[in-house]
Amino acid sequence: MSFLRGRFFSARDMKVINSFNGELMGDIVQTEIILYKIAADQTVVNIYGESDPKTGKMFYPGVEVTCFIDRADINTNYDEFGPDRDQTVVFKFRENMLKLVNIFPEIGDIIKFNQRFHEVDNVVQEQFLGGIEDKSHSIICNSHYSRISKLNFVERQK
Repeated sequence: MSFLRGRFFSARDMKVINSFNGELMGDIVQTEIILYKIAADQTVVNIYGESDPKTGKMFYPGVEVTCFIDRADINTNYDEFGPDRDQTVVFKFRENMLKLVNIFPEIGDIIKFNQRFHEVDNVVQEQFLGGIEDKSHSIICNSHYSRISKLNFVERQK
């Protein structure tokens, strides 16, 4: 009976759902972020695979895309070195939109939202419409708040 799975979930249904979600994200919600892909081939690493502290990680120019965002409150921890801020944010992208702009988020990429930078910790691509693997619908990125000083594409104030 596995061949009947998703029998009433056609390609036409996928087009309707993608059309509604595309309009909702692009025209109504309009939450835009900038996704910076890590340039692994241009990043200088040491023998342990860590990026060089002088040059840091290198990133390709950012791509602006829309998404839904779930964010937790910002926590501030105080220790002997001073305050440290922490925030976890979940970015939810439409897979079809990412295919159109030819970009796929990966662990280590940076997302700029609300003048803050978030490093992607995990990428989940398991939201299947109708339970069918070839009808993947979204890509979800779990991230954490990242310090500006760790990034190579932002000029620091003096």
